[in-house]
Amino acid sequence: MNIKRGAQSGAPFCIGEKMKKLNVKAYAKINLSLDVLGKRPDGYHDVFTVMQQIALHDKICVKWLPDEQPGQNSGIAVEIGSNKAYLPRDGKNLAYKAASLVIGRFEINSRIGSGKVRIDIKKEIPVGAGLGGGSADCAATLRALSEIWELNLSVRELCSLGAELGADVPFCVLSQSGVACALAKGTGTELTRMPGIDSWVVLSKPAGNISTAEAYKGFDLIDDRNYKKPDEEELVAALKSSNLDLIKKNMINVLENFTLKTYPSVAYTKHKMIVDTSPAKAIMSGSGPTVIGLYRNRVSAEVAFDKMSALNEETFLTKTMV
Repeated sequence: MNIKRGAQSGAPFCIGEKMKKLNVKAYAKINLSLDVLGKRPDGYHDVFTVMQQIALHDKICVKWLPDEQPGQNSGIAVEIGSNKAYLPRDGKNLAYKAASLVIGRFEINSRIGSGKVRIDIKKEIPVGAGLGGGSADCAATLRALSEIWELNLSVRELCSLGAELGADVPFCVLSQSGVACALAKGTGTELTRMPGIDSWVVLSKPAGNISTAEAYKGFDLIDDRNYKKPDEEELVAALKSSNLDLIKKNMINVLENFTLKTYPSVAYTKHKMIVDTSPAKAIMSGSGPTVIGLYRNRVSAEVAFDKMSALNEETFLTKTMV
């Protein structure tokens, strides 16, 4: 069993004579609902989605190591470490991009001198899973560097920076700041705080990854548009009134219309979760391939976890955070 919980704030600074270090928990998200409203001229898509923070998280340790010889202006290097060998260590990594953005935008080199940023990422959130793991690591890095370099950036300012790096990053910034659920519009970066749901959650990810770009491109090519869509007004009202029946009714991810037909393993995972574990609701998260099941109590969630673990190795038992 893999249960991930913890306080939302990072650990206090561990400040040595020269080095500064901050540990931050980077929480995953699930999509309770996802509708694609249309393609924009810039190639992105307008969406309506409700994102919910869950307790499963990566652990991020960000260190600032200034040069031992202050007069030696060699710039600022960014270094990534991880417990997962396959994780990118360069500009393909969102945490690396976050550090580079902050360094350039706030002219850190000229303000405090040269040195090295070391970002160690202990991965627990599966990669390429539709759970926002990379975005969460990115958000944690932005928050940590703002504190380490005393930039005093507000949550709004951090969300604005995050929007330059990825559509899910602003929500991850917000959720790491104590807002566990939000309605997202536009490209996913226009956020409105919402009441979340309190539920046990089983995540089951079939082997392989699905890129966000592929999922949206495939969705755009669907000929039959006669599919169910969530009712935005009804879902918002249901969340505000904690009407679980109406929440479940509107827990719809329209990207499933592409993914379930294109990836039989995802369709099979959802089928097995529904038939074998009787969740309150089962839905694919984000662009997939992870399928999430909501359960009323820990006992039923544990039974579901055991059954789904026999199907997919990357299966997790966790909870929503409220």
